[in-house]
Amino acid sequence: MINFFVFQILSHFIIIYKRIKHISDNGETDLISEFAGYLLSGNEGDSFVHIVHNGFMKAKKRIWFTSAKVTDFMIPNPKTKEAFQFSQRLYQLAKRGIKIKFILAPKEREKNFYQKLKDVENIEIAFCYNMHMKVILIDSTWLYFSSANLTGAGLGSRTRDGRNNFEIGTITIDQKAIELVELLLQDIWIGSKCENCYQKQKGYCKGIEMR
Repeated sequence: MINFFVFQILSHFIIIYKRIKHISDNGETDLISEFAGYLLSGNEGDSFVHIVHNGFMKAKKRIWFTSAKVTDFMIPNPKTKEAFQFSQRLYQLAKRGIKIKFILAPKEREKNFYQKLKDVENIEIAFCYNMHMKVILIDSTWLYFSSANLTGAGLGSRTRDGRNNFEIGTITIDQKAIELVELLLQDIWIGSKCENCYQKQKGYCKGIEMR
């Protein structure tokens, strides 16, 4: 597995342009945010360390998660090799006082992962019919977004060759990009995106739903 610092050196330094709708004091404006990040790609499992152990497991205050699908994948301790389920790791983080918010697709409500965490203090879960983006945002300082759902195969937890999905994603600490993404997440969370939602207008969705 590639050492994280070696990975940073070897990774392509990339500039990404992402169009984000932002409501300003003067009305709705299209912004293009240019920012720097590091590219994660492939299916060898190297990404797992960067996303999990060097990512959300180091959170100090709060974490946002968004995904269309979640599974209760195993997270090993890199020192002892003892493994815990994703839900168990989140429970441990929540007990330390870290505030955790999920925005998931409604179908995830019926799954065991949600049932395990729905009553845990410091964990809040909302459901959005249109949720398809995959984001992990930590302490308003570290951002990961990608094609990968919150699953073992998506994030690269499977150690056997060929068992992980081919995914691509980016890690950035660019503050402007983080602020824009966090604003979007907050807008979705409070339901401000629901008014003009096609799914809601057609009656497919009641709007953002909290646990």
